[in-house]
Amino acid sequence: MTGKGHRLSTFAFVLGATGSPLAATFSFLGSTFPDSSEYVFFGKRRNRYHRRYTHWFIPWLVMALVCFERSHWIVPRLSVLVDGRNAHLDVWSCAGFWLMGCVLHILEDAWCGTVPFLLPWKRSVGMHVFHMSKKIGEMSRGEKNFVLCCVGISLIAFMFRAFTLSSFVDFVIALWRSI
Repeated sequence: MTGKGHRLSTFAFVLGATGSPLAATFSFLGSTFPDSSEYVFFGKRRNRYHRRYTHWFIPWLVMALVCFERSHWIVPRLSVLVDGRNAHLDVWSCAGFWLMGCVLHILEDAWCGTVPFLLPWKRSVGMHVFHMSKKIGEMSRGEKNFVLCCVGISLIAFMFRAFTLSSFVDFVIALWRSI
C-alpha cells in the first residue's frame, strides 16, 4: 500500500475502534514507520529487504502489548497529558498506539502482498486482494476501494460508539410517542 493508504486506513480504524482522536493520531504517526525504517537500516539495498525484517509483526506486537500493559490498557486522553496526573500512563498508551500503527501497517500490507509470519526473512502470509499501481505513490483503484471501505466501516463504528443502549431506547420511545 502507499503511505496515504496506510495513514488513512489506520487512522480511521483506530478512531472507530477507540473513539479517541489522540489514539488515532499516534497510530497514524506510526503507520508508515516499517517502510521508513527500511531506508535507515538498508539504504540503497532497501528493495532487496522490503517486507522482510521490518514487516515481521511479532516484535511490533510484543512492544505494543508491553506498552498497553504498562498503561493499564487505557486509551490516551489529551486532558490528562496536559493536566499531569497519571500522565505516565497516557504516555505509555500513546507509545502503544504508535506501535499499533506499525502492526496495522503490516496487516494492511498483507492484503496486497506477503509479509513474514514466523521467520522474519521469509514472506509467507498474505493475500492479493488488490494490486498496487505501477506509479510510485499513486493509489490503485483497489487500494482506494479498500481504504474507502475501512473509512466507511470505521465511521459507522465511531457513530455507534456515541449511542448507548439506553440512549437508543430513549430515542425509540420518543419516536414512538411522536407517532
